[in-house]
Amino acid sequence: MNYSFYDFAQLSANQLYQILRLRQNVFVLEQKSFYDDIDNLDQQSKHLCVYSNTQQLMAYARLRLVGDPATIGKIERVVVDSHARGQGIAANMMDEIMAYFQRDMEVRDVKLSAQVEVINFYEKWGFNVTGDSYDDGGIEHKDMVISLN
Repeated sequence: MNYSFYDFAQLSANQLYQILRLRQNVFVLEQKSFYDDIDNLDQQSKHLCVYSNTQQLMAYARLRLVGDPATIGKIERVVVDSHARGQGIAANMMDEIMAYFQRDMEVRDVKLSAQVEVINFYEKWGFNVTGDSYDDGGIEHKDMVISLN
């Protein structure tokens, strides 16, 4: 597997198509979550793409800075293709993401919105729930945060 970070401008049309297709296949079709996936935030984000040896997109995550000033890292759109699950790709992605935030973005805190059923996955990296559950596209979520200080 190849784990690579891209700015939006670095993505080819084919890469962007694969990203949007994977997000649609999992979030909209598989999970039946109807939400505004194309939200004009991809252009200001980093994109972690996980490719197989044949350059097929197997997993993806979107990273961006938020806050004023923008010093908080945010992890979004974490997704693994149904054919690639159970191989530890999501765990490897989280290791890559956390290292990237610390090494290249110098953030103090990282937050995310976790589907309730996978909260324990993010707790393995030290994320803590920060509020009540809420509906996001028909799926219960909770906000989570970790301080990197």
